[in-house]
Amino acid sequence: MSDTEQRRKRDRRGQFRPFNIYAISGRRQGQRRAKETSFSDSERREDAYPPGLLFVTLAILLLCALDAHNTLTILNLGGTEVNPLMDFLIQTDLHLFVAGKFALTGLGILLFVGYHHVRLWKLLKVRYILYALLVVYLTLIGYQWVLLAG
Repeated sequence: MSDTEQRRKRDRRGQFRPFNIYAISGRRQGQRRAKETSFSDSERREDAYPPGLLFVTLAILLLCALDAHNTLTILNLGGTEVNPLMDFLIQTDLHLFVAGKFALTGLGILLFVGYHHVRLWKLLKVRYILYALLVVYLTLIGYQWVLLAG
């Protein structure tokens, strides 16, 4: 195969796969060339998820469960649901409400984790949206606790 034929093939560096087998441990585990001794930890983990990302995703899911519990408690005390979609699900079936809440949150987290290193509008990495979502959930839980205490 000539040089020009090889250059016409699709460049593998342009491909993007958000979920792959190397995302947890990283692809670069050993030597790349015979001259090199080994990779440093930062180089080895270049392809892996950041260490705090698992904590953030689990915390968001836990806070989602707490939000569902607090929402149902507030509704039993006479409160109202502000979110129209969640209100529809609550009016339809409580199990559907909980399942829908977890499904939407889980799918959103899955999408954000898969694209955690992508930049939006050349400004913001998607990973930071997860961190902001954690802060929003913490604020929401704090607000709900104020409502329940009062």
